[in-house]
Formats: sequence, C-alpha cells, structure tokens
Amino acid sequence: MPKTSVADLKSELASVLIVMAKQVALWCDDPDLSTAFLGGDMPEPNPDDIDLDRFPMARRVIEAHDYAFTPTGDRSPDLTGLHELAEMLAGLPREDFDGSVPAFPNQGGTSHIADVCDAVWARAAIDGFDEGLTTSLSTRQVALLADMTEGAVRNAMTQGGEAGLKAIPKSKPVRFDIDEARRWLAGRRGFVPTPTGPTDDPILNERLRMYDRMEQLTDFIDRHARRLHGGIDGLVVELGWSHAATKTWCNGTFTFDQAMARQLGAALGADISTFSGKCLELSLRRDAREGDSK
Repeated sequence: MPKTSVADLKSELASVLIVMAKQVALWCDDPDLSTAFLGGDMPEPNPDDIDLDRFPMARRVIEAHDYAFTPTGDRSPDLTGLHELAEMLAGLPREDFDGSVPAFPNQGGTSHIADVCDAVWARAAIDGFDEGLTTSLSTRQVALLADMTEGAVRNAMTQGGEAGLKAIPKSKPVRFDIDEARRWLAGRRGFVPTPTGPTDDPILNERLRMYDRMEQLTDFIDRHARRLHGGIDGLVVELGWSHAATKTWCNGTFTFDQAMARQLGAALGADISTFSGKCLELSLRRDAREGDSK
C-alpha cells in the first residue's frame, strides 16, 4: 500500500475536525460552538481553511507520520504520546452523517490517520521504543513499513529462505513476531530503517546545520544526552568532564573549545564536523550580541 502523504493526511485531519464540529453543534444545539471549535467564521467550512496548528493532537499525528515514514535519530516517540494517538483514533467519528465533508474517511473506507497510527506503533516496536508493549505486528503494519501491499506481505509467507516471512503459528488474524518482522523488513527495498548514527542520518545533520539560535543547540544537546546517556549526569560520565564544565555546554554559556566540541558531538551521535562548526558559529553570534548590548 502506498505511503500516506503529508498533504493527504492534513486534508483528512481537517475533514475529521469539520465532522467533529458538526457533532458539537448537534449535541449542543448551538452552531456558534461549532464555529468556536474550528477557530473561525466558516459558514461552509472547507478542509483547506482549517488551521491545524490550533489543534495539538493534529500536530502530533503529523509528527507521528514523520517518525513512521522519515525516521531520524533526532526524533523518538513518547510512549504517552503513542497511547494518546491510540485513544484519539478510537474516538474518531466513523462516518460523516450527511456526506457533505470531502476527504472524510467514511465507514469502511481507508483512513490516512489510521495508517499513520498503525505505522508509528509498528516503528516504535521494531525500534524498541514502546518498552516491549508490542510483541507482534499485523500484516497491515508490516505492509505499511515495507511500502508494500498486504497481498505482497502474504505472498512472502509462502516463500522460503531470507525472502520468506514466518508468521506466528496459529495466529488469527496473522501476526508476526517483532524480531522476525525486523529481520524481514531489513531486506525490503521500500523499508526505511531508523538511522543508527550520524553517517546514515541526513535529517539529523540537516536540522543541525539550519540552527540559528543557541536555544536550538542546547535543546539538541539536552535531547540527545537524555536519549543516549539518560541525561546530564550520564553525559558527564561519558565525557569524563566536570559537571560544571558539562553544564556550560548544556545551557549555552560555554567558551568554545574545538576539542571539547568534537568530543561532545561524538557523544551525542552527531556528525562531528557539523556539530563543532555549529557550536563555533552560535557561540560567536552569542558573544557578538552580548558585546552589542554593553
């Protein structure tokens, strides 16, 4: 099955919000509440007119799409957020009762939101981010990650050798053990593996190159210190620096030192040259601003 595009996902999210707004007006017998929910005066709301940024859950679904289909070490799922996605999906309206909303996934039809939720749980499971809660994947989940049809996944079940995919015996509906799914997916051309380091993570390095504020750099350091070392204390142990010296890099008050920047970049899993250059650039900008303010 083809991967859901961000444009299609946004269109469906907006359409779902319009249907939810209609339900609000129906339950409360007050059209003004429907307008307030959508955030604008829309006598005949259109998906293109909906500001998805007003809805934190819509942003989470879009972020889940990014993690599921364009993974990077600079983005890891939050277990609470995964549960919230599942709760959101379970509570979605299943049908546009008067059929007036375009792009709404009517009952029985395909849903881009459902695709993303299924794919993000599968990605988190094979990456080990769901703390072992998911022990097997469905045919649909494997197909989404492999960018294949469910039929093609079922065909793989009949093959032998490395190309074959073994289902859990007697599972109904068919399920695949996480380790088996991980092994098989690694050999599929349409599967995009989650990067394991800076050399195979162009998204992480491109984001790092685009930073223009010290706050972005310190957020990067904090996130990856927690991801790889459990936080600043673990980073101190990894680097062998004093807590005070490490803290200056974490809060953006460091005095640039090339050797320290390179060591920190390596500890955070970033491209060392890119990280060092960005530390130098942002420290110079910081110092220039401080000089101008005196």
